[in-house]
Amino acid sequence: MIQRMRRWGEILISILVWITGLSSFVLLSSVVILLSLCADPKRFAGFSKWACRMIMRCLFVRVAVEGLEHVRKDRTYLFICNHVNILDVLVLYGFIPNYFRGVELDEHFEWFFYGRVIRRLGMIPISQTSGRSALKSLHYARQVAAGGTSILILPEGGRTLDGQMQPFKRGAFVLAQKAGAAVVPAVMTGAFEIMRKGSLLIKPGRMALKLGAPIEFAEIDGLGADEIGKGVRARMEDLLSSGS
Repeated sequence: MIQRMRRWGEILISILVWITGLSSFVLLSSVVILLSLCADPKRFAGFSKWACRMIMRCLFVRVAVEGLEHVRKDRTYLFICNHVNILDVLVLYGFIPNYFRGVELDEHFEWFFYGRVIRRLGMIPISQTSGRSALKSLHYARQVAAGGTSILILPEGGRTLDGQMQPFKRGAFVLAQKAGAAVVPAVMTGAFEIMRKGSLLIKPGRMALKLGAPIEFAEIDGLGADEIGKGVRARMEDLLSSGS
């Protein structure tokens, strides 16, 4: 009986959180879309980042950020992070201080409303079914990085099912070979307890975004994509285990 009451309590809280979160998302994302009609996304990136943080607050999720001393706003980075749940984009865009463009699964660009938002923000679609299309996306991401804009990519290619990092796909590290930018390993901890794939429940709580020390391009220049991937994964596993 107590367990059933607790379960219904979690469901009720989650419904209320969805209402406040979706309301803030629609309102603030609509402003972002309107701003994108008259200005480049980089010009109002500060507002977009603030909006993401406010939406997380409306979801009653508190995010602690560690490792900000490792990144500088005037540098171009390739951010590589784990993928936990559908809130990841809000956390990463809201709390990584650098302006960046994310590489995101192409089917997300067809989602109602959300797809339009990420299109207006200039996110980069990538296919998991067409190798040729994926290579074109990675080539475009390389051009974006060469132009001085940081890139974010989630190498697992999908959300975790058990809270552990999944095997990495090679695309992120093919990009790392050619982008000419330092790689910043990043991880989110505590997010799986807040929301997980296969469930609509959101449990308000605390989580952390940890940014590791950059791996300078000189350290990986000339290495194979698989070798780079192993090194980055090792750094990310260290971040996951630190302070846990």
